[in-house]
Amino acid sequence: MPGIDIISFSNSNISDIENIKSLLKPLHTYSLLGSSGVGKTTLLNNLINEDTFKTQPIREKDGRGMHTTTRRELIVLDNGAIIIDNPGIRELGIISADSGLNETFNEIAELSKQCRYADCTHVVEQGCAVLQALGKGGISKERYKNYMKIQKESLYNEMSYYEKRQKDKKFGKFMHEHKKNNKNKL
Repeated sequence: MPGIDIISFSNSNISDIENIKSLLKPLHTYSLLGSSGVGKTTLLNNLINEDTFKTQPIREKDGRGMHTTTRRELIVLDNGAIIIDNPGIRELGIISADSGLNETFNEIAELSKQCRYADCTHVVEQGCAVLQALGKGGISKERYKNYMKIQKESLYNEMSYYEKRQKDKKFGKFMHEHKKNNKNKL
């Protein structure tokens, strides 16, 4: 994604932590987001060089971290950067992503204007400029897949609770029928 830096690091590697510290600018606010037990608070403790905030060891049973943080913490680092530590999240959804999606995938948004149908889904329609560009290598398959995945997720998150329940029930019935019909084939 344009303008986004992805930096891999390990909480057990001091040079990785120093690299992260060097990226945190004074008077800027940063937020630690991620699943429970991934090491957000451990990173925070490493950034302040103290074991101030409670963490738990990785479980031997499955090698995963454990949910520990139960409230948000705002911490000012020695250099003046501000860090917000958050409890782990289970799900992060995208709602009304149209403008952000079009900015991030601007080449696909531009191609969409050339599609034969205004409501083109860019999946099967004849006259789809996006699919034509995909076929000719004008856009990469990976970029197209990412675009479609985010668009699909956004549509799902915009559904009402009732619509989601109906969709989940329908899928559950489908899976039950599939298992019942293929029980002897396994």
